[in-house]
Amino acid sequence: MGFLDWFKLGKEPDKRIELSGLDEVELAEELHGGPLVRDTPVPRIFAKFAESEIHELMAWSGIFDALKEKGYDRTELELQYLSDQDQRIFVKEKGEILIHIRLKLSSFRFRLHPGAPQRKLLYIDWLMTRHPRIRSYKKEKLFPGQELPGLGIFTHVTDFITNLALGVGAKGAFNIPEYFHDALLFHRAFQFYDPVREAHFRALIRDLRKFGARAISHALAEGRIRNSEGEVLAWSPGEMISILDPELEEMIWNPEYYTRVVRELKRVSYTMSS
Repeated sequence: MGFLDWFKLGKEPDKRIELSGLDEVELAEELHGGPLVRDTPVPRIFAKFAESEIHELMAWSGIFDALKEKGYDRTELELQYLSDQDQRIFVKEKGEILIHIRLKLSSFRFRLHPGAPQRKLLYIDWLMTRHPRIRSYKKEKLFPGQELPGLGIFTHVTDFITNLALGVGAKGAFNIPEYFHDALLFHRAFQFYDPVREAHFRALIRDLRKFGARAISHALAEGRIRNSEGEVLAWSPGEMISILDPELEEMIWNPEYYTRVVRELKRVSYTMSS
């Protein structure tokens, strides 16, 4: 059993994290053969994917079938192109937002690998799902930052994002999770770029898994988790990356990375107070 199996989640990431400390280089010329068109009558994601093509990618990823299983069979897709660095995809039903994805293209600097060239990655600036038709739920069962339970279709959404990244020639995708439970969901396909952050994340699971994901996330937000020295642990978001290029993957997720993860795991431990 993997460590993710200890958690049963119905929550999707639902808060936007502003991009910080990363290069905001415009990537239009190299990726698309020219500047992105800002005033097109028909929105296209990354000046390439029209609504029909986004719909096809989503359908291929199983998103619409999964929504139908939850009772959403009259969905509508909406694309918004606000700027080169702000492109949004919505799935709605009767005006209610079910899925909201906000994407950018970024030239990612691998700061822990001196001399490594920058690579184009798809930045998931915001990813939210909502289940407005859910019949009953208890507010105390929500995760920090949630207004409604999620749809539980994270795997389908990440499949869609992976195919979109491949379609624009990106070498992978990354996000910066605001909460522990967001990182837990993304960890199915992503890892923290910084091995120290990865180790501390795994240590939280190792030491506190008996409490469950919801309790850990709330405890972090409320300052109730301490390290072995008695210091309060504050959740510090960092980049989580999914790499699609084998050469880049070998460079980043190398033996040195995992050696550092294991070494740090042996050094740290956490406890939770009530």
